[in-house]
Order: sequence, then C-alpha cells, then structure tokens
Amino acid sequence: MKLVFGLAILLALSSCATFLEEQQPLENKIYKIKLERTESQARKSLFDFITTSQQYRNSPDILDESDMAMAQTKQKESIKLYNFKNTQYTGEIGLGGQDNKFKVIFDTGSANIWLNSARCNDYGCKNHKQYDGSKSATYEHLGYDLDVEFGTGELMGEINADTAYVGGVKIAKQEFAEIVRENGDVFAQSDFDGIVGLAYPSMAAYNFNPLFDNIMQQKLLDRNVFSFYFSRQEGSRSSELTLGGWDTDHFQGELHFHNVVNKYYWLLDADNILVNGQDVGLCKHGCKVVADTGTSLLTGPSDDLYDLLDTLNIDENCKNAKELPKLTFVLDGINYDLDANDYVMKIDSQGNEIAYDTFASIDSFVEMGANCQCVGSFMPLDIPSPQGPAWILGDTFLSKYYSVYDRDNDRVGFARAK
Repeated sequence: MKLVFGLAILLALSSCATFLEEQQPLENKIYKIKLERTESQARKSLFDFITTSQQYRNSPDILDESDMAMAQTKQKESIKLYNFKNTQYTGEIGLGGQDNKFKVIFDTGSANIWLNSARCNDYGCKNHKQYDGSKSATYEHLGYDLDVEFGTGELMGEINADTAYVGGVKIAKQEFAEIVRENGDVFAQSDFDGIVGLAYPSMAAYNFNPLFDNIMQQKLLDRNVFSFYFSRQEGSRSSELTLGGWDTDHFQGELHFHNVVNKYYWLLDADNILVNGQDVGLCKHGCKVVADTGTSLLTGPSDDLYDLLDTLNIDENCKNAKELPKLTFVLDGINYDLDANDYVMKIDSQGNEIAYDTFASIDSFVEMGANCQCVGSFMPLDIPSPQGPAWILGDTFLSKYYSVYDRDNDRVGFARAK
C-alpha cells in the first residue's frame, strides 16, 4: 500500500474537460510489460513509509543532458504483471544489466525508485534481491542521502545512478535510491524487491527525474504515454503495463480522458461521489481523486469515508451482500460505477483476503464458511493541502477500469476493462 509523499508545492488548478478518444490500433513502437500481483504482509509499514515526507540532504547537481545516452526505440513488446490475491501487481525492472532483474511495484502514486542495496545487512534487505553496484560497469555514485522516518520504522538510502531496463526500453543514467539501512518491517515480509515511482517529477527527491521522465528526456518512445491493465484473475500473469500508448484489446467502450489538475500526483477533479445514484454529501465542496496503481484499496478523507461506510452498511457476516448499493465516481459527467463485487472483500479464518469478484455467484459468496468476515475495500487517509483532501482510486477501482497516463497532454484516461 502506499501513498502520499508530502513535498510542499502549490496546487495548480485548471479546467477539467472530458475527451472521447476513438479506439486506435497500437502504434509500432509500444512496449507492453506483463505485471505480477503480490501482497505485502507488512501493509501498515509500507503504507506509513509511502505516506511520509522524505528528508533530503546535500545539494543536487543537475546532470548534463549532453551526457545522457540516447537509445533507439525498439519494437512493441510485453512486460507482464503478476496478480497475487487481487492486492498488488508486480513486474520486473533491470538495473545495471538487462538480466539483473528486480520484482517491483510500478506506482503512479510516488516518484522515486527504491531497491535494496547489497550494502544493507538488515533482514528486510537480506530477505530480497539486493542491488550490487560493484558488479555494474554503468554504475555511477552520486551519494545523495534519502531518509524516510515513519510511524513503524525508518529507511535510509543513497541516491545513485545506473542503466535501467524496462522490457526492451533502455534508460541511461537512471537515478534510484539504494536502501542501505532498514529499521522496521516495511519490506521485510513483502513479496517484491522495490518500488518504481511513475508520478510527476515535482514529487521526486532532489529534482531528479523519475523513470518515465528520463524515458521522455531521452526520447525513447513515440508517444509519452503509459497504461495499465489489471486482471482480476488471481495468480495470473495476464495483467500488463504498456509503454508508448494503450491496448484496445484490454478494454471495451470509449476511453474517456480527464485533465490532471496538479502535476504532482495524477490528480483529477471529480464532480461527485454517489451511492445508488444519490448525492449523500461526500463532495460538499468538490472532490479530487488520485489514480494510484500502488495502493490496493480505495481511500478517502476520514470523515467522508466513515460517512460512506455508514451509508453502505456492509454486514460483517455478508448477510446483506445482495442488497449493497452501487458506488459511483463522477468525473466530467462520466459515471464510473463500482458494484458490491468490486468493493467488498471477504476475510477467511486465517486472515486471508478473498475478493468477492472471484466467486461464481453472490449466493456462493454469502454461503462460504461461517468463520469468514465481509469488509469494504476502503481505508481512511487524510491527504494534506494543497494536494488534498482527495480520494485515492487504488487497484479496487483500477482493476475494473483500464487506465491511461498521458504525459504529452497531462491527462488520465479510463475505460471499462475486459
């Protein structure tokens, strides 16, 4: 889970319009990354980590653009993402060599790259694949400290650079944070080796470029667009990150675009949030939403979220599963509906999460074991101004709606996923 890096910037507001884009065939130069879904057993620690401001030390040097190697855009390819229990999706990134791969979460809600360093002797590092710069001919020591303190621990890292590989895309001199000390269990029990942030560069440490910004700067794609397809087939590798465009095979109907109103998160204006088509007061003063591939659940401002949970009234024994209302996020007049099978999860007696959507019928969901409990896929989160208050559209939403992130036009597109 994850979310808010609290670097203070001004909120840039702009009018938000919807664009209906005709479904187009894929361009030749599009990269597809298959995603693997995984679940962190240390969710609270990881959530705290990513919602905490990062303390930077040292003054950054700006890399000379003329010193950046320019690679040629290769042909279309796929990068798979794996689905673990419909909670997280992971794919691979190479660093210091195309075969030196790490399992990561591609996260539109953060901007830095974090990987465990071979210099780290803590359990959380040793329990995962570790990056060793001494074995890379393209490693560059930059030495910028990055320290994150949060409620349940601390991560200390050092920003350095190396050649990165995402599928067949080669990115020269990509800055990333090597974790050299880990206190707490933020990564200790997780099933992934790191995080790759895909938010705007205003969120990144020392004004270094996030991965996609270096892809843009080095002109590696014909179109500066990426998109996510999150399959709900647990344990499958059918989910996908596409670089350079979007894939019409993964969605149906029209693709609706909404303008980004703050170039920090992928932040959008929302008209309203409805329950069974009714305004229940969740957007009294307007709403903002963030498209965030690194957060599993839906989050909302505490007071509003508790009001929503009271309105939904999800019975913990699943007795009212058939009567639960539809939840609708309205953006630029477009309704994005979530049914109960989208936002309800069942917890078995061992604490494992079972998505409502994985059952053959509502009856089989209701009738499953007496020792189970139904819960909503929601979490309270108060994002501070100027970015917040805002609701987070995490994987609960993004597995139902294909999402497109367009840096050429600073907009996000949604369409009903197949």
